[in-house]
Amino acid sequence: MGLYPVVRTVCASRPDLSLRSRAVVEAVFLCGGSIGTAQQVAPHLGLHNRFELARFLKREGLPPLHDLAAWASVLTWVDRNELTGCSLCQLAFRARRDPAVCYRTVKRITGLQWHDLKRKGLAWVVERFVARCRTNDASPSEPRSHLRPRPLP
Repeated sequence: MGLYPVVRTVCASRPDLSLRSRAVVEAVFLCGGSIGTAQQVAPHLGLHNRFELARFLKREGLPPLHDLAAWASVLTWVDRNELTGCSLCQLAFRARRDPAVCYRTVKRITGLQWHDLKRKGLAWVVERFVARCRTNDASPSEPRSHLRPRPLP
């Protein structure tokens, strides 16, 4: 399947995403995971630092960059498992990653153990990710008093 259909699904379910946030989602998913640290990515989006990037993603209703990368990794692993039958351990070794970290990532992101996640399948993981992107929506009408400058004495 590849992850491009996942990107299309996310963008179709969230037509309100800005061009910059779509670029982040596309980059992370088409790379199958990490595109660099938040500090490295921020300037490419015209942002000053990782903190601005974190606020930007939150305003867009997206998970933090490290969680986007983890979702992309999990989706990649499930996709490859369905196509090839490779175990997560084999996929981790091929990607030069620690299998234990991969198993923990699956549990942290999906709440399921790898063997249970395989039974649910890729479509289920995509559905969960899309739902995750909807639950973090920041309403534009929400007061953001913590962002208002304080009056000088």
